[in-house]
Order: sequence, then structure tokens, then C-alpha cells
Amino acid sequence: MHRLRLGEVIAGTGGVALLALMWAPWYDDTNAWSAFAVIDVVLALAALLGIAAAVLQATRESPAWPVFVDVIGTVVAFVAVVLVVIRLLDAPGPRAWGVFAGFVSCLAVLVGAWLAMRTE
Repeated sequence: MHRLRLGEVIAGTGGVALLALMWAPWYDDTNAWSAFAVIDVVLALAALLGIAAAVLQATRESPAWPVFVDVIGTVVAFVAVVLVVIRLLDAPGPRAWGVFAGFVSCLAVLVGAWLAMRTE
């Protein structure tokens, strides 16, 4: 755990939060899994890549895999943030607290992966 940098901590924490928030109400009483057709898969992938960035940095001696996951995580998290912003602006129903918390978590994965990639 001593090898984790700020970027991986932010990405990992954001990933865990985003994955947990996928079951929270995003629109009225609908969670992210029920509200989206494809966006939920992108959100879950971004969350898992954020978690993987932290786990790989903590467990690997070589920086190759952690850097690879940081790069892919940055791209996927950017797409996830854009998709959530679009769904915030064009909501399929009344927004609930989960969509805002999910947006912040997506942003945390993006910022964390970008910081981790930048420091490597």
C-alpha cells in the first residue's frame, strides 16, 4: 500500500464509490442498471478500471501494467463523464441524488487516472 500515489488513491476510491452508486436511485426510483442500456456498462468498466489502477500499482513491481490501465482508464472515464453529463442535461425522468453522486465518482476516476498517468 505504500506504493500508491494520490492518483491511484483517487481513482480507486472513485471506482469503488461509482460501482456502489450504480444501485442507488439515479432517476426517480430507477438505478443506473435499469435506467441505461449501454451507459451502465461503460460506467461499470470505468469503475473497475479505477479500482484496477490502484490494485495494480500496489501489487506490481513493473510499471507497465499500471500505466496501461491508467491510460485506458483515463479514456474510458472521460467517455463515462461525457455520457453522464449528456444524461444529466437530457434526463429520462426526475433526477435523484445518485446521478449527481455518480457524476462526482466518474469525475474522481477520471482525475485519479489522469494524475496517475501524468506522474508516471
